[in-house]
Amino acid sequence: MSQRPQSEEKSLTEQIQSLNIQMEEFLAQKKACQQKVKELMAAEDPSRKIFHHQEIFNLKQDSLRLEVEVEFCRKKINRLNLGYES
Repeated sequence: MSQRPQSEEKSLTEQIQSLNIQMEEFLAQKKACQQKVKELMAAEDPSRKIFHHQEIFNLKQDSLRLEVEVEFCRKKINRLNLGYES
């Protein structure tokens, strides 16, 4: 393995910390989406014709998008740790 200069090492550490922060934010947003989906599903009442299908669909789609964002962050961190990206 090649040695990285001190300034590049610090930059690498900062990038990884930034990605970890982003990943945590995405996970918090995903959890909020999932909680809202549960609330909307519980609030539906077919007998009174109260449905939230469009909101639920949009939130589930957003949750999947956030899951992909988390995975991108995780893979970018792995690439940085392995030295494939600068």
